[in-house]
Amino acid sequence: MHQRTRSRVVPMQEMTTMNAILGLMLAGALLGGPAPDMRVEAQGLNMARAGDPMILAGRIRAASRDWCAAHRAFLTPDSVGDLRVCEREMRRRASNAIPWSQRLAFVRAGGQTALNRP
Repeated sequence: MHQRTRSRVVPMQEMTTMNAILGLMLAGALLGGPAPDMRVEAQGLNMARAGDPMILAGRIRAASRDWCAAHRAFLTPDSVGDLRVCEREMRRRASNAIPWSQRLAFVRAGGQTALNRP
C-alpha cells in the first residue's frame, strides 16, 4: 500500500518572503556578536592646551571613518549603505568617552563643533 504524496508548488511571493526571512536570520546570527572597540590615540593631549582639542577631533574623525569602513554593519545594520550614519554615531560615542573634565574643555575649545561638521 503506497500513499500518494502531493507536491506543492510554492508561489514566487512566498519564496521571496521566506528568502528574506532566512536572510535576516542569517544576518542576525552573523552580526550578533559584539562590535570591536574603536581606539583613538589621545596620549599626550591636554584639552586645556591650545590646538589639542582640534588634534583629538581630527583623530576621532579619522578613527571613526576607518572603523566604519570595516565594521559599520555592526553598528548601523539598517543603514549599511550610508557611511555617514555610522561615522556620526562613532564620533558621538568617542566624545562621550572623554572624561567629563576633559570633555568640558574639549567642547569649550570647539572640538565638539569640529566633530559635528560634515
